[in-house]
Amino acid sequence: MIIVRGIGTGSYVGVGHVKKIKNDEDLLNLKGGEIVVVSTASRDMISYLHRAGGVVTDYGGLTSHVAIVLREMKVPCVVGTGNGTEKLKEGTIVTVDGKTGNIYQGFMEREDKHVSSGVYYPATRIKVNLNVPEIAWKVAPLADGVGSIRIENSIIRTGKHPKTLLEEGKLSRVITESVKIIADAFHPKPVWFRTFDIPTDELKRLDGGNIEPDEGNPLIGLRGIHKDLHNPEVLKAEFEAVSQLLDDGYDNLGVKIPLVRDISEYIEAKNIMRQVGIRPHRDLPVGASIETPSVVFTLDDFIAEGVDFVTLGMSDMAMSSLAVDRRGVKVAKLFNLTHPAVLMMMEGVIEKCNQQGVESCICGHAGSDPAIVRWLVGKGISSISTNPDQILKIRKVVDIAEKTIIQKAFTF
Repeated sequence: MIIVRGIGTGSYVGVGHVKKIKNDEDLLNLKGGEIVVVSTASRDMISYLHRAGGVVTDYGGLTSHVAIVLREMKVPCVVGTGNGTEKLKEGTIVTVDGKTGNIYQGFMEREDKHVSSGVYYPATRIKVNLNVPEIAWKVAPLADGVGSIRIENSIIRTGKHPKTLLEEGKLSRVITESVKIIADAFHPKPVWFRTFDIPTDELKRLDGGNIEPDEGNPLIGLRGIHKDLHNPEVLKAEFEAVSQLLDDGYDNLGVKIPLVRDISEYIEAKNIMRQVGIRPHRDLPVGASIETPSVVFTLDDFIAEGVDFVTLGMSDMAMSSLAVDRRGVKVAKLFNLTHPAVLMMMEGVIEKCNQQGVESCICGHAGSDPAIVRWLVGKGISSISTNPDQILKIRKVVDIAEKTIIQKAFTF
């Protein structure tokens, strides 16, 4: 059901909980992934809105500065609704369609049902990235598994820093409860749990977040597995949650180590896993997220150490290889997922994984970009993990891409 209509500023779609912005304090308290609803969005809000799952405004047009910048930053945005702040209820889940300008109640409740009426079944596995556990039951029938459980959203929603939750004895429970919802919905399909990857600036606003350092560019700072290895008790709590799920009989779980920079980090993470009683590669699959050039060029070390799967993070790969802050407005035009250097590295990883029998999977924004997905299928990637609202579309894109490859093979 459509709740309200406005002017869509791009082709992106976002799903999340409504968060109304009435004052500066509300803006400062954004946690990330919310559908931000505000009367008028101004230039000084950009540094906060880039974390939103979508933005809805009462006023504004396609040519407004905020609309242009959010479009470049690939944040779903609908402007000029007139009464969005009145119609949208705080905390409810809505879908923001930046293409049509429609805001739907719940997840994927659209009027144009014919768009998603056909389901395609390509040979390449089509998975999904999940931030909101509550929508798992709706998307599970459409996907072949979960390429990345981004558990950070469940942590941030508590309003407390992971260390604060740890001190209160609640961290493992929060993780277990969220992952269990997803694992139940998808069983027996594979579900890959990604350990924490929360930049410091997204933790500072939480209760206990004052322990985080000030960083000029948090995306290339203390985050990913490097951060967790500096806080081994937090990482141990994450693995204890996984161990509890394994004890409860959830046999479809895998663990992914994010933003690895060196093989030593991967080895150390697995050692901590063993400390809580999990035997990597025996009790469950363990993989690494390939997001830095350093891992691309030392991939043989990871294969020799043992890796059951890898996921490709093209956004962080582009950022680190092109030396461009992917959240930086002033350098947005330089951020290019399809830069030849990025594509060459992705192609090399896929080729090596295929040679070694290791599953490769694209995650993140690139998994929802039809042009990139077609290219990846052509290079032989094993699976595509896309956004929840893009599953049916990407299934069709991949199916057509596979048939095109087969037709070309018969032509020559």
